Amino acid sequence: MREGPAPGWPRWLLLSVVVIVLDLATKAWIVHIFQPGEALVLTSWFNLVLAYNEGAAFSFLAHAGGWQRWFFLVLSLAISAAIVLILRRQRGRPLTSLALALVLGGALGNA
Repeated sequence: MREGPAPGWPRWLLLSVVVIVLDLATKAWIVHIFQPGEALVLTSWFNLVLAYNEGAAFSFLAHAGGWQRWFFLVLSLAISAAIVLILRRQRGRPLTSLALALVLGGALGNA
């Protein structure tokens, strides 16, 4: 017999929404106060810099003609749907649920 969704699993979606809101708000703040390439040194090992990446990791496919944006959007949405399905089935694994919720929020924030 198949088990239904884990009780209380939507609270993890709420955490993902919080991550998305924080992600978009900090991006908007940085774009508002920085010029491209401008940096703010916070520590000897951490700087905030406004930079745009039009591809994937390390500008992979940045100059591929535009199709890559839609490819990565569809890929991100498909993986996010899979994460939601996996998240629904997590019972008694709060750390796994937390990790999945944070990854989901980050993925959708970047989508």
